[in-house]
Amino acid sequence: METVYTQALSIASAAICLTAFVVFAYRLSSHTRKTLYAPPTVPQEIPLVGHLIGVLRHGFEYLEHLGAKHKLSIFTVKILGKDVHIINSLDLVVIVQKNPRIYDFSVFANTMLPRLFDLDKKTMKLASTNIEHPGGSWNLVVEIHRIFHRCLSPGPSLEKMERVALPRLLCYFEELASRTEATTLDLFAWLRSVMTVASTEAIYGLENPFSKRPELEQAFWDWEHDLTRLLLVPAPSLFARKGYRARCTFINAMIDYLEWRGHEHASDLTKAQYKVGIAYGLSIPEIARFEIGSIMGVLVNSTPTLFWLLLHIYSDPQLLADIRVELSLGTMKMFKAASGRMQCTVDVPTLRQRFPLLASTYQETLRFHTHNSSSRMVTQDTMLMKKYRLKTGSIILMPGATIHTLPSVWGEDAHQFKPRRFLRSAQDVEKAKIRPGAFRSFGGGVSLCPGRHFATTEICAATAMFVSRFDMVAVDPKGEVVDWQIPAMEVGRITSSIPLPKSDVEVRVRVRKDMRDWEWEFGFKEELAA
Repeated sequence: METVYTQALSIASAAICLTAFVVFAYRLSSHTRKTLYAPPTVPQEIPLVGHLIGVLRHGFEYLEHLGAKHKLSIFTVKILGKDVHIINSLDLVVIVQKNPRIYDFSVFANTMLPRLFDLDKKTMKLASTNIEHPGGSWNLVVEIHRIFHRCLSPGPSLEKMERVALPRLLCYFEELASRTEATTLDLFAWLRSVMTVASTEAIYGLENPFSKRPELEQAFWDWEHDLTRLLLVPAPSLFARKGYRARCTFINAMIDYLEWRGHEHASDLTKAQYKVGIAYGLSIPEIARFEIGSIMGVLVNSTPTLFWLLLHIYSDPQLLADIRVELSLGTMKMFKAASGRMQCTVDVPTLRQRFPLLASTYQETLRFHTHNSSSRMVTQDTMLMKKYRLKTGSIILMPGATIHTLPSVWGEDAHQFKPRRFLRSAQDVEKAKIRPGAFRSFGGGVSLCPGRHFATTEICAATAMFVSRFDMVAVDPKGEVVDWQIPAMEVGRITSSIPLPKSDVEVRVRVRKDMRDWEWEFGFKEELAA
């Protein structure tokens, strides 16, 4: 009897232990599956719409804030019913960039086209055909992307654009230099007008609609201001009315431009994009809509980058003096016997090599002010780093500002502006090296910005001439000289890498005393050789 009781007790104890073990094992397995196979989900403060409201109000800064708060390499947020994975680890960023078939940029970009360009169903069908597996087969979006890379890579097409944009910039500098008295102006507003005309003329040539219709400048920036809502909210004609109307104004102007055959006298980029549009059977209005992409590429980031760069240089007296010394040594000068005046040439082809401190300050301006996010769509169920399960159709965002402020990548001073950060001295070559994928201002991988060469040349050339020729001080509304103040950034726009300033900076500009009688020009290969 005792033996039977003991056996029963042993069996019962074993059963209880087994049950407890099974429950524990299940919970452990469930926890393991959750932690190993799914990125953690960050809950919404407002159910269903909390993250959407955060992005609408604060742009990518909202996602950067979540990353800083939760300190996760990767996490998931729900936006419009989609799983959006936010990556804050450089190692994960590099893996995503090396696998463009699994983490596809073109598929993601294609989902934005209807709201971005207001395309009709026929055009969207053309844009969607073969988008996931273009491999040799034609696709409208892929073909246009290739045109941008071909025409904006170093070569004859790019140089033609530079030869139009820089002399146009020179005209504005000459007009400013011709004024007998110091000029007070709002710096960003002035730069916006200058860059808008010069950059668009490089694309559209003599029939540039932005030169003929000045109201297009404001229309473009109104559209850009409302772009987040145009992309994310329903009924944009009601809830993003200003941007919606501005887009219509721009499209109508481009339709007129194309119907007047203005593209025949334009850049290789515009000619090639028109040719591809015709080859795919697009109408003139649909080709005009795709021109929005060209304008975005040359204006959205270049203008604020030039603003921040000049602000950082002039607000730091030692940096300003050092860059001027560098420019004076690297700028070509010669005496013109006919006019008796000194002529100075900014050597465009070798800008970054001749002026390393200016180039470093430019790169640091991009690093410090970048608030973009590289985007991808997951095209098949996959395991990222053999640890995180990502499902087909989910979206990946890689915030640039987060990567740009990682102490493990940039050092303990990552949150500070250091203009000499990118200088490569002989004694400090290793420290100056940038880890692959760490510099995010132009994106990375297959989505690397094709306009980066044009933007860099235009911004650095403009800065070199402006800093060499002009003194500039900050003033208050009464015209009194005040200390420089770096304004806050307007970070709520999700389509721009470099934010606009929240407020403009009023400045007083005058020609430097020792530069009044000098003549200036931008020099290219042939002129310099001669």
